[in-house]
Order: sequence, then structure tokens, then C-alpha cells
Amino acid sequence: MEKNSQQTLNLFTWGNPSRGDDAIGSELHQFIKQFISRFALHHIQLIEDFQLQPEHVCDITDNACVVFIDASYQGKSPFHIEQVSAENTLSYTTHALSPAALMAIYAQTQNKPCPPAFLFSVRGYSFELGAPLSKQAQQNITLARQFLTELMTCQNPHKQLQQAVQREKDKQNA
Repeated sequence: MEKNSQQTLNLFTWGNPSRGDDAIGSELHQFIKQFISRFALHHIQLIEDFQLQPEHVCDITDNACVVFIDASYQGKSPFHIEQVSAENTLSYTTHALSPAALMAIYAQTQNKPCPPAFLFSVRGYSFELGAPLSKQAQQNITLARQFLTELMTCQNPHKQLQQAVQREKDKQNA
């Protein structure tokens, strides 16, 4: 595998490690960070925060595939992947943003089309302050790690994510 020919990945993780399964993003951040270091994957930029901020526009690399990784309160499967389109969804504050709002800010401030972006939501169950990760969330993290490992080592992450989105649509339509 030629690492130089791999598409650049921008991975954003967020969450609050003090709120039970909201720590899923932080847990996956640690896994990804170690994986990048172990295999010298220079095509991946990893960003972690408690929430998405307008300043994260500066972390998006041209010609990258952007993946937002977070916990989800709902969903039937261990994780869900969906494409993110730029959408002006700003509320009265500009501090916490959705991935769609961040991509809209990117398009407005950079005066160019957004790179392909996806939301990778891992199902969580318990989000109480001070709670540990639930057993179900730990199992979902294990499955998410498997998918992310494949994503980080493939030549074309955009194509792999599009195929994952299509598989999910096919399951829903079956």
C-alpha cells in the first residue's frame, strides 16, 4: 500500500468524557491517535474538542475527506454513517455547531465547494454526568474501531464512506 497516494482524511472527534457514553468520541480519538502513530499514517489529521466551533474551519484540509465522529442518542445499529451537506443551521450562538453548519461556514469563508463530509455516529445509551461508559457502548466502540481501521488504511476513504452510506440505505429499503 502506497501511503502517499491515499486520500487525506480529516477526522473530528468530540464529546464529554464526564457524561457516560458521550465519551465515545474521546475513546475513539485515543484509538485513532495511537493507530496513526503506530502506522505513521501522515494522510490523517485528527482533531478533538468538546464541541465543534467555527474555528474548526481552519482544520479542514483542501481535497480531504472529512469525517465527524460522535456519540448518538438513537439508532438501531452500533454505528451509523450519513453524508453531511453544508447547511446554514446557526442558532442564537455560534459556539456549538453541527457538522452541516461547520461545512456551511467552510463554504462561505473559503469561497469554494466543501470537501466530501460524513457523520459517523456511534450509538450510546447512558449520558448521565459521572456515569461510566455503558457495556453496550463499549461493544459499539469495538465495532466502530473495526470500521475506522479499514477507513484509515484504504486508498479512497470517500468511496468507502459512500458505499457504507449506500449499504445503510439499501438495508432501510429492504
